Amino acid sequence: MHVYGRDSIETILEEESFVFKLLVNDHGVLLFSRDIEHEQISEPEIRYEPDSVGNALAGVVKPGHIELRHHNGFGDERVHLLMERVLALPEMEFARDFEVVYQGRVLIEKPRQEDD
Repeated sequence: MHVYGRDSIETILEEESFVFKLLVNDHGVLLFSRDIEHEQISEPEIRYEPDSVGNALAGVVKPGHIELRHHNGFGDERVHLLMERVLALPEMEFARDFEVVYQGRVLIEKPRQEDD
């Protein structure tokens, strides 16, 4: 599984209230600026097109949260397993504890914080 664009979000991750976008499928994840539309960017084997035409999910990343748009080719279980793989990648360490939401449903919850 490949991670594309990780270097393009380095400075964004330093912001307290960062926002950036991603495309993701079984081939990998593409990270990019929020100023670019999902359908304007792609990598080999990873592309988004409206109305579930493309082969990737489109998403938005904010601190502690990843929100993914609906895609007819991706059911909840597939998205859950896919995002577990993505969050386990070394390049995605920053998001390891993020909540993942698909179509308004939480598929991966944030770990509970222990009271000190």
